[in-house]
Amino acid sequence: MKIGIITLLKNSLRRIGREPEPIEPLVKIDESLTPNMRALRLVMSLAEQLLSMGVAASDVVHMALGITNTYCKRRVHIDISYTQITISQDRGIDREPLTLMRAIVPDDANYQQIQALQTLALNIRDTSMPLADAEKKLDAILSSPQKLPRWLIYTAGGAVSAGVVLSYGGEPLMIAITFVLGFLITGLLRWMGHRGVATFYSQIVASLCIILATIGAVQLDAFFALSLNPTLIAIGGIVLLVAGMMIVGAFQDAIDEYYITANARLLKVAMATGGIAVGVLMGLFIATRLGVSFPATPDRLTLADTQMQYIGALIVAAGFAMRNHARLSGTIIAGGVGLFGWWVSRLALSWDFGIVIACGIAAAVVGLMATFVSRFWKIPSLAIISAGIVPLVPGLSLYNGLMGIIDHPPSDPYFMTALSVLFQAVMIGFAVAAGATLGNMVGRPLRRRVIQLYNHLPRRKLSR
Repeated sequence: MKIGIITLLKNSLRRIGREPEPIEPLVKIDESLTPNMRALRLVMSLAEQLLSMGVAASDVVHMALGITNTYCKRRVHIDISYTQITISQDRGIDREPLTLMRAIVPDDANYQQIQALQTLALNIRDTSMPLADAEKKLDAILSSPQKLPRWLIYTAGGAVSAGVVLSYGGEPLMIAITFVLGFLITGLLRWMGHRGVATFYSQIVASLCIILATIGAVQLDAFFALSLNPTLIAIGGIVLLVAGMMIVGAFQDAIDEYYITANARLLKVAMATGGIAVGVLMGLFIATRLGVSFPATPDRLTLADTQMQYIGALIVAAGFAMRNHARLSGTIIAGGVGLFGWWVSRLALSWDFGIVIACGIAAAVVGLMATFVSRFWKIPSLAIISAGIVPLVPGLSLYNGLMGIIDHPPSDPYFMTALSVLFQAVMIGFAVAAGATLGNMVGRPLRRRVIQLYNHLPRRKLSR
């Protein structure tokens, strides 16, 4: 033991005073990128941004392949699995294959940015834009996205809630209350989203706040006899929560056979709906503890006269579009499409179609219109479809079904009635999503044919 310690000390003393051994510099890899790699990086950045804002996977792949076919000599394979995008390129037997992967972080939809990215992709495909110019434009779009002021976004959220109440013939005081509630809930959702709160918990907090606001309205009505309808207040807020779900994109991904992405988005919709249910349950528990009661059974609400219904549908659709940073022209067009879709649903009901089929037909018309409106007026089809189907969202049925299931035990005969109401709301949601997807798919080949005929005219040509 002593000999080992002495040897260690001698070796240490010998190192003292020695000059450090020279360190050979590392040979760094050249940082310059080939045009092929630059094109793949451009495609990856563009596709990642579009997917994060809820654009359907098939649309993103179609645009991305249009860019790679322009800039790359070798074909590229693109695979998407909701939170991850992979780009692979086989460069032959004499070169290594390339594979790029990037994680996708969900973000709020920005219709102006979506339109700018789609326009850039179409310009690259149709005009063979130089790669350097395309990179500069992409950097400009991503570095400084066009956004509406925050107060205007919150106002648009309040307009969605107020439009729902207007459709059911709410009094001016009810409209004002739901507008303020929608304004505050929109701000709360965006604040939690920027803090990284999961969708499930943000839905719980938002729905809990809506029920608490409903409880406060009941108390005010008891003291001042304001004739407030708590059900209208509740559905005005719940429609705001349901409208943000991406069930249409999930159905389109499933039909286009992007099953992993579709399953993930459908599961996210289910979790968001579960969050609403949990928040409502917590609100009812608090109301019971405070000794406050308000209708928890299907309230026989009736729609207002035809004129008010159309005005409400227009406000709801336009407010939803503006809530996602749509331009003024896009907001007006989205409102018009929403109004027309609502008219189609009422027409189908007058022809003795059921509510589920009527909403599906109206959504199909909205999806068909979106394919033409998006290209001729330079508005993303996602914006038109999402805003156009919001008036068809079954907010009342969803609220009544959730309230009935939560407030009644399974042994109660009314429990099955509430369950059927909730099932009807789910079926309406599926019909709306499937109809919008079908209309969009049917409209694409029709649009290509119309554009071919249009381009034969002596005018500025459109891209397909």
